[in-house]
Amino acid sequence: MRRGCEVHTLSKRPVLRVGSTRRCSHSCSPRCSHVDQPTCPLSLRPARELSHVDASLGGYPDRRSVLVLPPKPRTMSHPCAILSAMTLEIDSLTEVVETRRQLASQSLDPTRRADMGQFFTPEPVAMFLASMFDLRDRPATLLDPGAGVGSLTAAFVARWADECDSQLHATACEVDDSLHGDLRTTLGECELHASLTTDLLGESFIEWGTDRLAGIRLTEPPGFDFVIQNPPYRKLAADSHDRRLLRASGVDAPNLYAAFLALGARLLAPGGQMVAITPRSFANGPYFKRFRQDLLQWVSLRHIHVYDSRDTAFADAAVLQENVIVRVERTSHRGPVRITSSVSPAATAMTARDVPYAEVVRPDDPEQFIHLSPHAQHADIASALAALPDTVASLNLKVSTGRVVDFRVREHLRQAPDADTAPLVYPTHLRESSVEWPKETKKPNALVRCSETESLMLPAGCYVLVKRFSAKEERRRVVASLVRDGDLPGEVWAFENHLNVFHLGNRGLPLSLAAGLVVWLNSTSVDLAFRQFSGHTQVNATDLRNMRYPSAGELVALGDAAGLAHLTQDKVDALVSEHVAGVRSRATNA
Repeated sequence: MRRGCEVHTLSKRPVLRVGSTRRCSHSCSPRCSHVDQPTCPLSLRPARELSHVDASLGGYPDRRSVLVLPPKPRTMSHPCAILSAMTLEIDSLTEVVETRRQLASQSLDPTRRADMGQFFTPEPVAMFLASMFDLRDRPATLLDPGAGVGSLTAAFVARWADECDSQLHATACEVDDSLHGDLRTTLGECELHASLTTDLLGESFIEWGTDRLAGIRLTEPPGFDFVIQNPPYRKLAADSHDRRLLRASGVDAPNLYAAFLALGARLLAPGGQMVAITPRSFANGPYFKRFRQDLLQWVSLRHIHVYDSRDTAFADAAVLQENVIVRVERTSHRGPVRITSSVSPAATAMTARDVPYAEVVRPDDPEQFIHLSPHAQHADIASALAALPDTVASLNLKVSTGRVVDFRVREHLRQAPDADTAPLVYPTHLRESSVEWPKETKKPNALVRCSETESLMLPAGCYVLVKRFSAKEERRRVVASLVRDGDLPGEVWAFENHLNVFHLGNRGLPLSLAAGLVVWLNSTSVDLAFRQFSGHTQVNATDLRNMRYPSAGELVALGDAAGLAHLTQDKVDALVSEHVAGVRSRATNA
């Protein structure tokens, strides 16, 4: 570079701000066009050379001030090969990459984002993930599946450079070739920070990972010391190419994020650690049962962080999702688990608890639910409920989803009841612990009785109905209502598939037992315990079967004390405290 470029007039340690432009006074291009560009080309194109150092900037030995030469554009309209000249300060690496992430995220086509499940990791989240590793100063390998523009790798490298002197090799995998330029630039900047070498794999992580597990890539290292990831969020079709590859490797994952976690766990070296941010939905429910069982065979939980707010982790992408950050270790030792929580990635206040492994994953639980209790008082409630004497099965009850899937019987649905119909109950008919039917809504109120629908009916009686999907604005996740014999006309009734139905062998329950069950399910104690293993608004029949319940006598006493009047939340919780031994209910949700 010629001495005419203005970079030589910069201060000794200027900080690179991606998006800035500086006029190039290089004599071969006195009217360099890059000054009119809205963004810095460094943020959009791959690095060409990251080794040029100008002595006037203090040299290279301490890696504190490095002159970065941006890449040549694919098509050049003028002879100036250098579009801008900037310096990179070690402390600003993650800030630089964050600006690059924002620009890349803004340029993503929404349809393509949805198809690929891409949600890039903001800097505060990336830094928090990197902080959760237990680092040791010895040569190590790092894997970043679905690397995007390299935010997670940069956060890890920034911490490694600060705490370790040993060699690190980072492998970043990214299938979206439109991001490779940004990712190369980030990896090049990372190499300036530490004793670091990098590889960029421009292919599908699932294909690459399953190839490694199959022994096809024998020349590559056998396992990684660290895996850091924000996996893509998208379902996997049962007959898809990726699903077939995963099954061949022994992985049963219903969606991409579960697949990335399962492969990441398998690619760890013994004692290796993986930190990932994912939706919390895998912690419970039948949909992820085999995935949970598989994951916990390969790794042990070490640290789980919960964000109390659902809209903060990926706020700039407008993602409303309960996320957790999980650190696992490839070991069979089931030691204590640290559970932490904060309101948002930017929050400084944090709760922390170290709990026995058995409190998080109960040894006798075939479903392998993962229970998270960031607050001690919630853990006390969960412990009290875990000690209750009964289950749905031991009470001789059944709980199943409503039998009517409306689109399958569309021709038999009726808006108004008639002589040849039976009442059809939807979640919209549930109101204040009871049923309001018929109701003028878009949903039908009746189902024609005929040979095609007869198997979808239950005899009239007392049933407990629980919404499978609670509304986001509802205070409780578990919302239960009672329908009694006489509340609806006719000798048979139908319940739509978005309801869970408690029944006694396809018949109604005794009234006092049913009323007591409604009070119990609507209590704050149940809500707090449920939230510790469920991170979404769905309530599965499996969740309800997996919970513990008071004895039949206590439920009957609850029902008799409650009567048929509508109860406030305070009254519900007071009745539970009075009639259920060992349970101290809270009148407010925390």
